[in-house]
Amino acid sequence: MVAVTILPMAGCETTPDTIFVQEPLPVPDRPALPKVPADDMRCLPDDAYEALATRDAELQGHVGRLEAILRTTHRQEKRAP
Repeated sequence: MVAVTILPMAGCETTPDTIFVQEPLPVPDRPALPKVPADDMRCLPDDAYEALATRDAELQGHVGRLEAILRTTHRQEKRAP
């Protein structure tokens, strides 16, 4: 009796096929950062100068990692060996 009830219900159920397509995400242009002449940086204490340099390097690295993540969404052509 249980088998008779389950079989007709299973035949009527339809599940739509879901297909996920990865669209390439755009990689935005990097902003034009202002140039700071070395003469303008002379008045900073060494620790402040080093902190700015470290911060700049970490931000550039972070931007590079984010750009790499975005580029993984782009279609890559297979190269011949």
